Amino acid sequence: MDKLLIIMDPKHKHQTALSRGIELARATGASLEIVAFIHEYLDALPSDPVVQNNARTALIELRQQWLEKILALADCDDLNVVAHTVWAKQIHQWINEHCERENISTVVKTGHRTETFLYTPTDWHLIRECPAPVMLVADNKWKKAHPILAAIDLSSEKPVKRALNNRIIDHAWRLAKAMDTDLHLVHALHTSVVLADLDIIDTAAHTRKREEELKPRIEHLRNTWHLNPEQVHIVAGPAQKVIPSVANKIKADMVVMGTTGKTGLAAKVVGNTAEKVLTHLRTDLVAIKPAEKE
Repeated sequence: MDKLLIIMDPKHKHQTALSRGIELARATGASLEIVAFIHEYLDALPSDPVVQNNARTALIELRQQWLEKILALADCDDLNVVAHTVWAKQIHQWINEHCERENISTVVKTGHRTETFLYTPTDWHLIRECPAPVMLVADNKWKKAHPILAAIDLSSEKPVKRALNNRIIDHAWRLAKAMDTDLHLVHALHTSVVLADLDIIDTAAHTRKREEELKPRIEHLRNTWHLNPEQVHIVAGPAQKVIPSVANKIKADMVVMGTTGKTGLAAKVVGNTAEKVLTHLRTDLVAIKPAEKE
């Protein structure tokens, strides 16, 4: 990893993203760019540009002082750190544009895991739009020897999906290596609940058939990444339930998975699997978009 972009959250009592970013930087040798945001409506002030600019400058300086106090307590003097405050109303837009310009390897942010139809939090925008991988941090502390779980889709023959699988596994493998822990893979064998409930298909037989079909692909992955059989989990059910369930079972510290990056009404109605997983997951999630050339 080259540079981690850590997003501070003044409303969060414990700066978990900062702690996680520092730990990850020490493990990987990455540098840190730490950003605090501030934005207030200044409509009540006189329309004089000087007055408004002075107010804005004062607010930025106040937030920067807060940031520097937090960093002084964080004990990160051994790391390459740049910390600054940004005036921005739409945080996700600034992050996305910054990641386009800079060599940001991962965005690290505390996860806020609620959503309504009319309100889309910054987290969802980042999952759908950010060009860099996005790590949404949970409150749980990392523990020694707890594995990294890579969620992949083995059912698709599309080149873009297979290329994304490789990106997900490679990213998870590098994280596991840096954290000196194991890599696990999970694939959810999706079966139509409606067809199963109507007894139109034999769910158990369908699952066995799909597992048999996937054996060559699974063997290839195991040989490529030097995985034992118990490190590959093929489980029947919807991905948004299977992935958190397996993560809980193996006590994973982190889940790495892909996101299609749906936007607009389609994203609100259909949703991304990563977003659905996030509502059930109690550990860190790293969301990776397909590469543009794919």
